[in-house]
Amino acid sequence: MLTLLKIKQEIKDFSGWFKIAFVVLFVVYISFWFFTINLHDIQKREQIEPVLPVIPEDSQGYELLSQSIADGKGFGVDGGIETLRTPGYPFFVAAVKTVGRSYFAVTLVQILLVFISAFFIRKIGIFFASKRVGEISALLFLINPVTLVLSLVILTDTLFVFLLTLGSYLALSINNEKIVLKTIALSVIVSLSVYIRLGLFSLPVFASLILASEASLRNKLKSVFITVFIVSLAVSPWVLRNYVHTGVASFNSFKAVNLAWLVPRFLSSLNGTSIEEESRNFEKEAGVPEANYQDIRFSGQISSAAEKIILDKPFSYLKYHIVSSVPFLFPSSIAFGRDVYNSAMHIKTPFKEGIIRFLTSGDLSSFFNGILSVWWKFAERICWLLIYIIAILGLWKDRKNPLAWSFVFIIGYLMLLSGPASGPRLSFQAWPFVFVLFVSGTLHLFNKSNHTQLRRYDGRV
Repeated sequence: MLTLLKIKQEIKDFSGWFKIAFVVLFVVYISFWFFTINLHDIQKREQIEPVLPVIPEDSQGYELLSQSIADGKGFGVDGGIETLRTPGYPFFVAAVKTVGRSYFAVTLVQILLVFISAFFIRKIGIFFASKRVGEISALLFLINPVTLVLSLVILTDTLFVFLLTLGSYLALSINNEKIVLKTIALSVIVSLSVYIRLGLFSLPVFASLILASEASLRNKLKSVFITVFIVSLAVSPWVLRNYVHTGVASFNSFKAVNLAWLVPRFLSSLNGTSIEEESRNFEKEAGVPEANYQDIRFSGQISSAAEKIILDKPFSYLKYHIVSSVPFLFPSSIAFGRDVYNSAMHIKTPFKEGIIRFLTSGDLSSFFNGILSVWWKFAERICWLLIYIIAILGLWKDRKNPLAWSFVFIIGYLMLLSGPASGPRLSFQAWPFVFVLFVSGTLHLFNKSNHTQLRRYDGRV
C-alpha cells in the first residue's frame, strides 16, 4: 500500500509533461469551481431553487438527506425512512459541509478526489503496461468534460470513482506477502463503496481484479473470501436497521425501483405502446402505487411482478436489455454538460427518449437517421467507436494478460448492470479501464508503426 513517503516519491516520478498537465488542469477545475460560485450568486438573486452546487432531482435528494443528518433528524426526509439511497454519500456531504460551512466545500473536496483518482488510474496503468499508459489514461480521465461537471455538483459519482480506483489499486497490489492485511484494507474500501452507490453489485468488480492480481490462486481465492465476508459484516448493520424500521431484512430497494423503471420500457418497446401506458399497467399489475416504489416494504411485491413479466418472455427481454445497454459505450459528454447546466439554471428542455428505442423496436431507418441528425453527437460516437476499436487491438496484444480480461469484464458488467438507464454518469465509472486499454492499444500501434518504418529504412540502407 502507499505510504505518505511513497506518494511523494510517486509524484516525483511523474513525467515532466504530466506534472505540467496535472497542475494546469487543476487550475482549470478550480476556475470552474469559482464559476459555479458565481452562478450560485446569480441564482440566489433570481430566487432560483435549488442553488448550485445542488441541482434538481438526485442531487436535491442527497441535499435533503445530508441536511437531515446534520440536523440530527436521522436518515430520511420529512420524517420518513429512506430505504432507496444508502447513507455513505449523504454522511460524506453532511460531514464536509459541517466543517466547511458550505456545499462548495464538498465540491472542492470532490475536485481533490478527482485528481487523487487520476493518481490511482496512473498506478493502474503502470500495473497493466507502463508509466506512459498510466499517465495518458489519467490525462484522458481529467480532460473529459463529464469528470469536470460531476466534480462540481452534489452527486455520488466522484466519491464512488475515487473509491473504485483506490480499491482497484489495492486489489492489484495483492500478492503473496501480507495478504490478510492488504485484503482487510481493500475490504474497508469495498465496504465504503457499497454504502456509496452500487451496493453489493460492486463486489464482482473487485473480485475480478483480485483474481487478476499476482498472488497465487490459493491466495486469490482466500482474498476474495475474506473480502466477501468482511463486506457482508459491514452491510449487516444497515440490513438490520431496515428490518427494525420496516420489517424487511434487505440492504435497499434499488432492485425493485430499477425493475419498476425498466419493465415498462421493455413492454413499450415490445408492444409498440407508450411508456406512460405501460407504467400505468405495471402499477396495476404490481398492486403498488408508483409513489411507494422506493419503499423497501413493497420491494418484494414489485420485484415479483416485474420478474414474472421478464420470465414470460426471457429471450425478448435479454435482447432488449443488451441492445438498450449499448449507449453506455457511446455517451455524449457535450450533451451531458449542456443538460446539467440547463438543469442547474432551470432552463427547460423538452424530454426526448434516446434513439436506441428505435433499435430495440426494429426501426433501423429511424435509428440511423437519429444517429446522423446531430453532427456533434455523431462525431462523439465516431470518436468512441475508434477508442473501442483501438482498445480491442490493445486487448489482442495483451490477450495473455489476465488483467486485460478483468478490465473487459468490468466494462461489460457495468454496461449490462446499467441497462436501459445507460448514460454518461454510469459510463463514467468504467472509463478508467476503457482508457487504459485504449492507450495501451494506441501506443502499441504507434510503436509498431515506428518499428515498421525503421525496418524499411534499414532495408534502404
